[in-house]
Amino acid sequence: MATARRAKETVQVEFREVSKTAVFIAQTKADHKNSMSLLQQNGVRPLTYQEAIIKIDQNPELKEQLKGKWFYLDGKGSQLSGFYTFNDKGELTQGKGDIEKTVYVWKGSQSFSLGVHGDSNARRYERRFTLVAVSGPADVAAVVVGVRDGHEVATPKIEVAQTEKPEEITLSGTSLDAFKALHRGAEQELFRLTEVLGSENMPNTRKLVEALRIKE
Repeated sequence: MATARRAKETVQVEFREVSKTAVFIAQTKADHKNSMSLLQQNGVRPLTYQEAIIKIDQNPELKEQLKGKWFYLDGKGSQLSGFYTFNDKGELTQGKGDIEKTVYVWKGSQSFSLGVHGDSNARRYERRFTLVAVSGPADVAAVVVGVRDGHEVATPKIEVAQTEKPEEITLSGTSLDAFKALHRGAEQELFRLTEVLGSENMPNTRKLVEALRIKE
């Protein structure tokens, strides 16, 4: 039985510079391949996660333009997971800080993408940003964002200001029940994130949740 696939095509658009920053936004939806192609065709490169969160945090106009949207970044793969606070260099310290300085990281092996929450969701989720490495390259981002070639490229490697190697522990009884409750909360958070990024990603989210579900 033959199946028809709808090609994800990206139209040529003019990138618009926001304020006095070197950030350019194309108001068009695109998957990862088309996002990178459109950037290259227009002499624009993708932002690293450090550049993105710092530039957005420091520029109110840019932040307003990107609220409620997500886009692909340079780099891929992260072993970090949870709430982090970033400084003016984009370095991450584990734990929550001010909402505007807090990012939640979803670990994975896929290309980086960044979600910028709108004001109501930022208060609800207790952070402005969500850094994701679990979205597949076929997922369609809300916008395409980059900077002109020639601007200094920050390293795409995630740098953590303070990390500790976790101890291996065995859970049972009350501790195990508490861990399961925390795990359920993480599942709910993943579904909420999917709603923000786009309902078309929900099937993949359900598969991921099922794969990570605790086996009795």
